[in-house]
Amino acid sequence: MSRAFVKESDLEDLDQLPERTHSDLPNYITHEGLANLRQNIKQLNKTIEQLSSSDQFDAKSQLACAQRDRRYFEERLQRAIPVDPPVQFDKVKFGHTVTLLDRGGSEYTFNLVGEDEIDIDAGRISWASPIAKQLINREVGDEILWQRGEEQLNVEIVEIS
Repeated sequence: MSRAFVKESDLEDLDQLPERTHSDLPNYITHEGLANLRQNIKQLNKTIEQLSSSDQFDAKSQLACAQRDRRYFEERLQRAIPVDPPVQFDKVKFGHTVTLLDRGGSEYTFNLVGEDEIDIDAGRISWASPIAKQLINREVGDEILWQRGEEQLNVEIVEIS
């Protein structure tokens, strides 16, 4: 649709964007994740400042989105429960990196982190994910049945670091 057909009143509705929802789980976070959360807020503040003085057509919509995101991240920061890095590696805990080995010899490595730190490509998964829940309090040598999509893998914990 052409921007020529957008009414001024439609742009005003952008102030009423729905808020981003928060998880009901405790917001455990690593110290690195906490620093990243603060950096996100700092960056959003800069973006909001720039957009507030912009005369671009879509600046108002971008400003509304940035303000909503800032409210979300400020709430996440307020609810953050920083967790010190684990110093013992006998049982899987929040913050640990766990290496699993399946019967075919394939390795899988996961770092258990807070919800705000998830990065699947980097192997950083939520402590509340199904696989993480199975891993917490387990030891090297323990086996679990991992439901991975349509397949079930029998995997063994081979390293906790």
